[in-house]
Amino acid sequence: MFGYYWAKDREGRRRVALISMPCDSPGAGLVALGSVRKYLEDLHANDIEFHLERIRNEQNKTIKSRNILLHKNKRYNSYKFYYDGKDSDDRDVIVQIPRVRNQNPTLPFSLSVDAKDVYFDGEPCLEVDTGNKLPYGSIYRELISEGGEVKDINLRKTYSGICLAGRIMGANTTRDILSSIRFQSANNTVTLDHLLAVHDWSSESISRLLFYNSRTKKLDRQSLPPRLVIVDGDAAFFKVYSDNLFEHSDIIVITDRTLDRDRLTALAEKMESLSQWYDIEPSLPVILPKVPKGVSLIIRKQR
Repeated sequence: MFGYYWAKDREGRRRVALISMPCDSPGAGLVALGSVRKYLEDLHANDIEFHLERIRNEQNKTIKSRNILLHKNKRYNSYKFYYDGKDSDDRDVIVQIPRVRNQNPTLPFSLSVDAKDVYFDGEPCLEVDTGNKLPYGSIYRELISEGGEVKDINLRKTYSGICLAGRIMGANTTRDILSSIRFQSANNTVTLDHLLAVHDWSSESISRLLFYNSRTKKLDRQSLPPRLVIVDGDAAFFKVYSDNLFEHSDIIVITDRTLDRDRLTALAEKMESLSQWYDIEPSLPVILPKVPKGVSLIIRKQR
């Protein structure tokens, strides 16, 4: 689980790694899974602070330009809201967006809420109740036999500090190859795409992995710059490296040697160009696992 140990060895200086596989593979997804597993151990691996900042910044906008908010309580499933500041008890207030029925708008109502219970339309919940947590805890725990403890509360919280950049052909191309890999624990069988908990790939309410569509150059939700971006393919790497959002993020790019010569040459030249600012790691950090036969790895670390 390369991604697990990469996260564990985080030092502060930016690193860029190229993993070259002998053939096409779901390698990017497997590296991402390792990172997801590692950050399930970290009680600080959640989006709470950024979420609260975003929610409260809504008050600085005109009402018409405020984002649509939803409430995680099923009682309010059919309602949409906007943020309306604080009440006299310093609780956050959301106001229902009037619905039009028979050309007559309904009267809006307001709710005093815990801001962690509301989320932006089209994005995952910030945090869910125990009954709605990710159901893959046993599989995550068994992935790394010598790993740290998976914190159960993290199975209930969204985290956007790790990003998977999909193949240049689009998100479905990446998902298709990842869905062919299955994991099993006792009676629980799940495919890799679901284990990664990408928002648009799962019926679960939270997400533990940010997704970057390399074709459209868009993230699946608003986020702070991630700590680590795992990139699926050479073409996606060029998109990620040129995007200012990731200028301080670690990058692990996974590609294969069946690419045509021009693409392999362009990738090698790009990695070599980094020598102006990055040194090659002369040997693998002790904490990283041994590279399997047939797989090559180069790591550059910022000076």
